[in-house]
Amino acid sequence: MIEILLALTAAVCWALNGVAYRKGVAEVSVFTANFHRTLFATLFFLPLALIDLPRTVIDFNTAIVLVISAILSFYIGDLSYFAALKRAPVSVALPAASTYPIYVVLFSTVIYGARIQPNTLLSALLVFLAVYIIYGRGGGDFRSSGLFFALLAAFSWSLAILTLDFLTDRLPVSVVAFTRMLLCLILLSFTAKRDEIVKKDSIIYAGVFGGFLSFSGVAVFLTAIKLSSSWSVVQPSATSPVFSAIFGSLLLKEKIDFRLAAGICIIVISIFLLLLQ
Repeated sequence: MIEILLALTAAVCWALNGVAYRKGVAEVSVFTANFHRTLFATLFFLPLALIDLPRTVIDFNTAIVLVISAILSFYIGDLSYFAALKRAPVSVALPAASTYPIYVVLFSTVIYGARIQPNTLLSALLVFLAVYIIYGRGGGDFRSSGLFFALLAAFSWSLAILTLDFLTDRLPVSVVAFTRMLLCLILLSFTAKRDEIVKKDSIIYAGVFGGFLSFSGVAVFLTAIKLSSSWSVVQPSATSPVFSAIFGSLLLKEKIDFRLAAGICIIVISIFLLLLQ
């Protein structure tokens, strides 16, 4: 029960992070905004990591998995999704990218030999259905490469999430999170635009607010995995696009239409199925 609540908390944090990120990216490139967000998230994790690092031993195999996890998640996954959004509308890119919980559930049987309950797989399918109902409004031309990059993002994110079971088994949550963020920050430092680094709005919204929300979301999500397993908690954590739509209605006074109401109902059913385990 507690791990489901933690995963839902992560989804809420990431949904709010999307709101902050959109304000931060208004006058800068996605690379610069992502750099600011990752920089501040890394700084927020630093004090916690400094407490746990002195008594932490990272062997060679674990270090390799840490590097692969960071690259798959924050670099290949995120940049593939950004590439998808440039080539296809959100109504195509977001539902396709949101298929990653299904891959996590399926791949866990191969990688970890997990025995998947039918309601776990059904819950993952329902999360995808809810996102598709809300965002998959169709219409508009798009390049097939947009769909390819969205699916690549989902595939990359799913593999990154599955590394977290291995990592949180061997290392403290703070060390896993800080190390992955730091590695991503190093990669992003090569792509952030130097003339945009000092942009105030990006620093405040994408950096301070977005970084704190990323820090909070990642911290509770990793804790949920440590308490349970990635394939058990990825479904509620993947509901962030639905929460984004809800926050858009609440904060921006947008009307709650039939699609959003149906999506919310489906998410409630998907969480209920998980609680039956």
